[in-house]
Amino acid sequence: MRRTFSMSSGLALAVMLILVSLVTAGEIVDHPDNLQFEELIYQPPKPESYRHTLKCGARAYVAENPEFPTFELTVLVRSGAVYESIDKAGLADMTGYLMRNGGVKDMTAKELDERLAFLAGEISISIGATQGSATLFCLSKDIAEGLELLKKVLQAPVFDQDALDRYRADVLSRFEQRNASTAAIETREWKFLMYGNHPSTLPHRATEQSVNSITREDMIAFHEKYFFPKNFVFAVSGDFKTDDILASLDQMLDGWPDRELSLPEIPDQIADPEPGVYMIAKEDVNQSRIRVGHIGVKRDIPDRYALMVMNDILGGGGFTSRIVRRVRSDEGLAYNVGSRFEREVQYPGTFRAWFQTKHATAAFGTRLIVDEINRIRTDKCDAEIIENSKTSFISDVVNPFGSKAGIVSTFADDDYTGRPDDYWQTYTDNIKAVTPDDVLAAAQKYLHPDKLVFLVVGDPEAVEAGSDKHPEHFSDFGEITILPLRDPMTLEME
Repeated sequence: MRRTFSMSSGLALAVMLILVSLVTAGEIVDHPDNLQFEELIYQPPKPESYRHTLKCGARAYVAENPEFPTFELTVLVRSGAVYESIDKAGLADMTGYLMRNGGVKDMTAKELDERLAFLAGEISISIGATQGSATLFCLSKDIAEGLELLKKVLQAPVFDQDALDRYRADVLSRFEQRNASTAAIETREWKFLMYGNHPSTLPHRATEQSVNSITREDMIAFHEKYFFPKNFVFAVSGDFKTDDILASLDQMLDGWPDRELSLPEIPDQIADPEPGVYMIAKEDVNQSRIRVGHIGVKRDIPDRYALMVMNDILGGGGFTSRIVRRVRSDEGLAYNVGSRFEREVQYPGTFRAWFQTKHATAAFGTRLIVDEINRIRTDKCDAEIIENSKTSFISDVVNPFGSKAGIVSTFADDDYTGRPDDYWQTYTDNIKAVTPDDVLAAAQKYLHPDKLVFLVVGDPEAVEAGSDKHPEHFSDFGEITILPLRDPMTLEME
């Protein structure tokens, strides 16, 4: 939730504040420097104001929005690729695609497309790492038919064999190209380095063999296991009356058999990977991609607010953050640079800092990042810097609630991931409470220079040669292990 508001939203907010101040003052000031503003206090909405329980037990977050004659619905489904078996890696993605594009009861995929086009509507479905989702958009006058079509997609996909064969060929064709992108290589290899054989790597482990092994019967079984009403969370907004849409949802789900869902446990203890430098040999590029980091923390740790502020100052806060200023602004080494704690819900995420630069300056830029990691652990941040960071977080709290669709989507996602109802109500106070001592303590507790893993995707020889202008080499950071590219179809090291 960082700096996602648009410029128009920011200007609108600024104008509103100015108008409020002028009305309060009762006069027009002679210079902008003399403007005085009342403190803007934003209180987020409460989830219970939008939450309803359907007859089947599923929860729905509903918001009326008569400003536009449209209807938007998202269904979150407790599912995901992390629950696949390794020998069927790719099943979740393929099931989601074929549910929408493999035909439904009494309609081919083409007929479904044509009917939605006639209605100026859209249905999409996807199954990611830890969550499935389906969306419906249509005009408010077509809600009844839109829900009927959505029910067919969710309840009665036929998984046409010809469509499955075509999509399988598309997936395998994409596999052939997955070593073409250094960004894709970086993401995949980072996951493997950090997590080993943990289930969180399953979304990256699909191979030619696993995809070829997936059958129509596998998809039917996957669909049957996860797609039933009690496993849904709804987010609904649009031009309707709440009672009417709740009745429509109850009708859509009526008669749909429920089941009990038993999910395999996702381990939340991750062994630290072996520190050192891992270079992925990609000699046909003129820049290297670098990640530096280690295993991090889960999302809802008690220190999360201090951790957020700390990382914002370190590298997450754009041009004002230290890593960005040193690597990009001061040295001009990289355009894309920063740091992040990826705080997963079920298992620890990773801390990572990253940048992309010429091979010759890769080690120098990495030294700058390591220096900043060490500095924030030893030198207490100035109170003014911390206050500026806290202010940016507090000003951003409006972003998830900028529209009716945003409100219900935020609350549905919080429901799905188990956030407490008072999270947003207490968010501002929790951010305000962060002190310089808290930030220093978070840096010392959650940043581990002795555990750093360095991943480099590029030309190992050119990278280690370095630059005449800078004495740094990656051998300064630990033992170097050079790894060949994986075979794109088997993921085995070539």
